[in-house]
Amino acid sequence: MRRTCVLLLLMPFSLTAKADDLLSLYQRAVEASPALNGSEYALEVAKAQEDQAFGKLLPQVNLMGNYSLNEFHSNGSTLSPEVSSSYPGIRANISLQQPLFDLQAYLLMKSQQSRTSQGEESLLAAHQQLIADLIERYVDALEAADKSEIIAAELASTEQQLSRVRAMQARQMAMVTDLYELEARTETLRTELLDSDNDARIALEKLRELTGSPVTGLQPARLDAVQPAPEGKVETWVQQAGQLNPELQALRHAVESANQRILAYQAGHLPRIELQLSETYSDTSFNNRQSPAFDIGTAAVQATLPIYEGGATSARVREAEARKRLSEAELEEKLRELEKLTRAAYLDMATSPARCQATDRQLSASEKSRDAMKKGYGLGVVTIVDLLDAEKRLSEARRVQRQARYRYFKARSTLFYQAGRLIATELLLFNRWLVSAGPSAIKAR
Repeated sequence: MRRTCVLLLLMPFSLTAKADDLLSLYQRAVEASPALNGSEYALEVAKAQEDQAFGKLLPQVNLMGNYSLNEFHSNGSTLSPEVSSSYPGIRANISLQQPLFDLQAYLLMKSQQSRTSQGEESLLAAHQQLIADLIERYVDALEAADKSEIIAAELASTEQQLSRVRAMQARQMAMVTDLYELEARTETLRTELLDSDNDARIALEKLRELTGSPVTGLQPARLDAVQPAPEGKVETWVQQAGQLNPELQALRHAVESANQRILAYQAGHLPRIELQLSETYSDTSFNNRQSPAFDIGTAAVQATLPIYEGGATSARVREAEARKRLSEAELEEKLRELEKLTRAAYLDMATSPARCQATDRQLSASEKSRDAMKKGYGLGVVTIVDLLDAEKRLSEARRVQRQARYRYFKARSTLFYQAGRLIATELLLFNRWLVSAGPSAIKAR
């Protein structure tokens, strides 16, 4: 049901989405995710167990019917003759048992309710984890594709320079060492391009793991997307994460469930009181002896006090206490991890605008330096090594510029995921930021 609601929420936007943008991949991933399916099934199991626990507090009604064929034979005596007879027997019984006081069953039912709440939070956590994984892998795929694009651009420029130097060297207007340097750099770039293309294909395969179907290409990213700093202070985000993070809430429900189970098993030493009502009809008596038909109604209150069960009750209490301590340790570990990730993501987002401006300036300076080196090489005042270094610095500046944008999106995804706010509407915002409006698409080479 939750999955259907998610798809209905996104349906108005899916009509305008490209085939392989973030939103369309998300819709495919929601339908195909084994982790999400597993969380839904786990929740159904918890709900069924809760109904079973609640059923032990409700009336239990049983109807029994018995039809028998009886052969009676009595040996004779001096006072009575030998008797033999055959007759059918009919017996019917309806009974009702209603617990009046069963504290253990009640507390076990409350414990199971906490487990159901834990399952609901785990399902929400699995959904948000799916969104976080999708954003991270989408960005990784864009980074890998960008790397190939940047290397290809440097390779094209180097090959153009190589053709020029070859022509000049044939006329003995260029040094042979320059030719060798360019040839070596060209082959290096070709090798790097093969590796980067392979990394791009691997990144698409990681997306395929989430969607369950091939991903052949991605919409390119926008480099002009606005990157707002996180609102509020970091302490506010840490506090919000502690209150809303679904994984944390699931662990809290686990601790609550363990507390209820401790009390439940301790209540195993208390008496159990039960109301019993029954109605019986029979035309046979003890040992199925034939008798006039009769019916009897009974109302009773039965009390059962456990005396000794071989230490099983105490062992259950110790087990429940150990499970509680285990859940508390997992909760504390998650709290510390959550605070660390929240603070780191907040700081990454807060410094992102300045980082992006710095990378923009670095790229502009690298382009000017490369252009100056080209002119200088043509005039013979710089070496080919200087020109190749300038090309390399330009490629690095392009990678750094794009990585700065992608780092922001990963940080925002992490921050909102830890705060329990990485939902479908947030994904729509990510899609507008990440996906270019142009018709082109990044495909595997």
